Amino acid sequence: MDRWDLVVKRDDLSAIEVRAASPVALEDGEVLLTVEKFGLTTNNATYARFGESDIPFFDAFPGPEGYGRVPVWGFVRVAESRHPEISVGARYFGYVPMSTHHVVKPAVTPRGFADTTPTRHFLHPWYWTFELAAEPDELDDRRALIHPVYPAAYNLADLLVAQEAQGAVSAVITSASSKVAIGLVEELAHRGSKLTTAGVTAAASFVTGLGLYDTVTPYGEWPEVDGPIVFVDLTGDAGTRLAVAERYEKDLAATVLIGFTHSTAAVPPPDGLRGPAAEVFFTPAVEWEKAEAEGAQTYYSRYGASERRFLESTASWLTIRNGQGPEAIGEAYRALLTGAQSPDVSYVLHP
Repeated sequence: MDRWDLVVKRDDLSAIEVRAASPVALEDGEVLLTVEKFGLTTNNATYARFGESDIPFFDAFPGPEGYGRVPVWGFVRVAESRHPEISVGARYFGYVPMSTHHVVKPAVTPRGFADTTPTRHFLHPWYWTFELAAEPDELDDRRALIHPVYPAAYNLADLLVAQEAQGAVSAVITSASSKVAIGLVEELAHRGSKLTTAGVTAAASFVTGLGLYDTVTPYGEWPEVDGPIVFVDLTGDAGTRLAVAERYEKDLAATVLIGFTHSTAAVPPPDGLRGPAAEVFFTPAVEWEKAEAEGAQTYYSRYGASERRFLESTASWLTIRNGQGPEAIGEAYRALLTGAQSPDVSYVLHP
């Protein structure tokens, strides 16, 4: 098949099918994008798990009855254009389905375009804004993988630095092997933060080997750290949140909920949770507010320098493997869904 969609059953996220996609006759103002490549991270498994939640990610790219198309972030090429300002061959980075092609209706912006297709506008504009992208360089695969998640790490570092200025001494960070957590701790070190960083993870040996955290412990063995403490939870797991609130109740200064890496993740606080109410850190809103407050050029310039430094640093611990076609994509997606993928290996895939 020259054109296809990868779909998953809504009631069994591990059940994957490949469906042929018919060519689309573009209307005036529309553009046909070829999906060039995309990275897969735990973020994509979260989109699937929350596909029918209050933020119904499956509605972004509707699938056949009973099926959903899992969103991914990646590079695309303009294959056909009926928009006067969008040229065939132009390259962009944005939010697309696991498919070979995707149709958008662009409104040109200073940094790319916004997709004006109304069915996707229940999402924050961050999800339907495409960035003009350069031609591939030596960091291109790493960028495909890291670019969607590093804004969380970078902007969360601002929050932790602010907490440090208010007296926080330590940060306890779950899912310490995740790219967001690693990026956060690396950025804090670059900024000269004095926070003690304690990583909690199922991959203690790998995380210890990074040499970034001050202390690393497996789940169930909470680290000994001084307070006040900022708890950064990337698991979204109720049991983890309850255990941390009990363990550090007297010293817990703030709780930040930023991720949903565990299959048991949920946004509402569990019954009996003590301590400060969690701040749900929604990266798209935070980044847009900062870009507006500082000016887009100022914000994205400092962000871009940080991201490039982090991309270069990942060469020491992250192996990127490539795959092509629906079978390779499905295999990598299932590994993420089940937690079987090693934290030092990630996949960049080509439809």
